[in-house]
Amino acid sequence: MKYWLHRITGGDYALPFAHPLLFTHHYLSIGWSDFSSDDFVRKVLAEGLSAIENATLSEGWGLPKNRWNLWRFIHEMKSGDIILVPTSQAFSLFEIEDDVIFSNESIDSSVFMDWNGKRAIRKEDGYYYNVNGQPIDLGFYRKVKPILYNIPRAGFADQRLISRMKIRQTNVDISDLKSSIENARKAYEEQKPINLKEKILDETAPKLLSLIENLTSADHFESLVEWYLKSLGARTEIPSKNAPDKGEGDADVIGYFENIKTAIMVQVKKHEGITDEWAIQQIKAYKTNHTYDDYLTQMWVISSCEHYSLAAMNEAEEAGVRLITGLDFAKMILNAGLEGLNI
Repeated sequence: MKYWLHRITGGDYALPFAHPLLFTHHYLSIGWSDFSSDDFVRKVLAEGLSAIENATLSEGWGLPKNRWNLWRFIHEMKSGDIILVPTSQAFSLFEIEDDVIFSNESIDSSVFMDWNGKRAIRKEDGYYYNVNGQPIDLGFYRKVKPILYNIPRAGFADQRLISRMKIRQTNVDISDLKSSIENARKAYEEQKPINLKEKILDETAPKLLSLIENLTSADHFESLVEWYLKSLGARTEIPSKNAPDKGEGDADVIGYFENIKTAIMVQVKKHEGITDEWAIQQIKAYKTNHTYDDYLTQMWVISSCEHYSLAAMNEAEEAGVRLITGLDFAKMILNAGLEGLNI
C-alpha cells in the first residue's frame, strides 16, 4: 500500500466538476481529456509509459514533465492505496476502491455535474462541455472510498506534511510521510489537535524525571516539592520530623495558598517502581490530627515512582488523596518553569 498526494484541479474549467465528482460521487479525477478513451487506458496498461509518450509526441508536445502524473494515475496507483487530496487550508483522505480506470467513454455521465448541480454534456468528439459550451479538461477517473473529509492543516498536520502539501505538481508518492498522515488521521478522529506544549512535555518529562531520580536524594526531593509549591505562590512549612506519636501521621511539606485559603499537605516519597498504600495512610492520619483554622485542606502524595499499587489507588480514591507519580511531577515542574530553582 502506498500513500499519494493528488490534486483535483485538472485543466481548463475542471475544478467545478472535479470537486463534486470526488466529494459527492467519489471519483478521483485527472485532466488529459485529449487522450480520454478506454482504448488509451488499455494501451498504457499494456505498453507502459511509451504509450503516453507516443501520444504526447504525436500531439507535438514533446515529452512534458507532467506526463508522469498521468502515468502514476493510470499505472502506479493501486487498489487499497491512500490518497491525500489537499484543498484550501485542509486535506481529505480516500482509499482507491479497485484497479478500474474510467475514461470519458465509461464514466457514468449522470454524475458529471458541477458544484451548482448543472450537468455537463458529452459530445461526439469525446469531451465533456459545461453549460457555457466550454470543454472541460478532465479525462480519467478512479473510484475511491472516503476516509475523512476536510481535516484542517493547522492543528492536525505536522510541519513535514504541511510542507509537502505546498508542492504544485498534480500527484506524487508520499509514502515516506505515512506516519505523519496516520498521526493526523488519528488525531482528527479523536479530536486531539497537535499541541506543541503537550509534545514538549511528553518528550521532555521522562528526561527530567531521570535527572531527578539520579541526582537527588530523598531530602533533595522534598526540597524540590517545596520549591514547586512556592513557585505556585504558596507559603510553605516543613513539619517537624520528631513528633513523639507516630499515630499523628506524616506530612513532609505543607503549602499555604492565602488567596484561596487552601492548605495542601504533601507526603513525599523518593521511590522507584511502585508506591504502596502506606503513603496514603500517613497523609490521612496527619490530616485527621491537624486543623488549620479557616483553611480548606487537600492531601497529596508525590512520589518519584512509576506507579501506585492498586490498594494505594483504591484507598486514595476513598480518602480524596491526589496521587502524583514521578512522570506527573516532572510535567508539573515543566509547566511551572524552572526560575528560582536552586537545589
